[in-house]
Amino acid sequence: MSTQFLINVAIEVFCSIMCLVIITCIIIGENPKSRLNRAFILLLIFNIAAMLSNALVFYSIGKLQSYYFALNYIGNFFNYVFNYALIMCFSNYIYIYIAEKTSIKRTVVQIIYVICGVGIALTALSLLTNMFYIIDENNFYHRQSLYWLSQVLALAAVLINSIVIIKNRKHFTRMETIALSIYIALPVIGIAIELLIYGYVPLYISSTLIIMFIFIGMQAELSKAAKEKELQLTRSRVAVMLSQIQPHFLYNSLASISHLCDEDPERAKKVTQEFSDYLRANMSSLEDTQPIPFEQELKHVKCFLSLKKAMLGDALTVNYDIRENDFKLPSLTVQPIVENAVRHGIEKRAGGGKITITTCEEDNNYLVIVSDNGVGFNIKLLENSEQTHIGIKNVRQRLLDQCNGTMAIISKKGIGSTVTIAIPKHSSEIKVE
Repeated sequence: MSTQFLINVAIEVFCSIMCLVIITCIIIGENPKSRLNRAFILLLIFNIAAMLSNALVFYSIGKLQSYYFALNYIGNFFNYVFNYALIMCFSNYIYIYIAEKTSIKRTVVQIIYVICGVGIALTALSLLTNMFYIIDENNFYHRQSLYWLSQVLALAAVLINSIVIIKNRKHFTRMETIALSIYIALPVIGIAIELLIYGYVPLYISSTLIIMFIFIGMQAELSKAAKEKELQLTRSRVAVMLSQIQPHFLYNSLASISHLCDEDPERAKKVTQEFSDYLRANMSSLEDTQPIPFEQELKHVKCFLSLKKAMLGDALTVNYDIRENDFKLPSLTVQPIVENAVRHGIEKRAGGGKITITTCEEDNNYLVIVSDNGVGFNIKLLENSEQTHIGIKNVRQRLLDQCNGTMAIISKKGIGSTVTIAIPKHSSEIKVE
């Protein structure tokens, strides 16, 4: 093997390894099964396949044993096929990338699929007609008179993608614009060089560079999105904390403590401590960026209910049915639900009512069930209300963001309400000791 061919093989193997590293980073990273990441992984796989098929050509070229002839034919055929497949994967990736930002018709991708499909069909026909290339008796590859057609088809697909990118450029960030502009330029340069000079692999180097730029840009966007998500979660925790510390609740709690100081000093002392624990738990929730043990959340709930019990007396009955507590959930998850049950259910029911907090285990989930026999409500009206937006929608969003949990609400007027929180077992980071 000549030094030139050896260098080409080394470059292609190195680029293949780089693509494998990127695939590994995506797989072990966040949300590898997203539609965009799946498309990007497929793009990387076909890029590796294209480079390795070309490396196979350079490895077998000029060798006269019969199996090297077979390897040369196989390598060249799949080299063409994988090039078209690579363009199709690029097109699909760009379509998904743009579709996540704005509306775009799938027709564009389908046209590129047709163009590349024609290229693959002509490549198969070339095995019989030698229209694109031929392998001579010395096992060397030679371009034929219609080789240019194979490159024109590829350039046409790239041109269509370029038009799509330019048309939608206003929806891209600066980093995205740079990455996609490189996508437009490098393949064109690589194909132009290959049309003029045979024996080098600028097209494969350019495709790998494009992928690396896209990956870097994608990671930059993911990092930015992660920071925005973290900021949103922080704002959510502040909003929940503030929504739970209502002025009238503070006033009523202090009034109840003041009243107990005269009638039952010992109980007043206990309720004061619970009031302090309640405020401390709300404040500390600002620091809880990760799910907390259920027992910690339950302690906060008990503080709140104890304070409400001091205010409402026999009008509030609480029942705990805790069958499972070795799991985690976002802070201030159960407490807002319990507060809603008291405020919108029990307090509005003549004679008061009962709240039951139940935990149990299913095959795939831990369940927290908060039920009451209050007045009930219209779920749609409640969730559309600005007053309850923080309490219900915020909790549901934090459950989804922090542990992929869900919340279901059932309510009937005059009968009561039941809220069921489901925490997937795989999201519970550790068993609570």
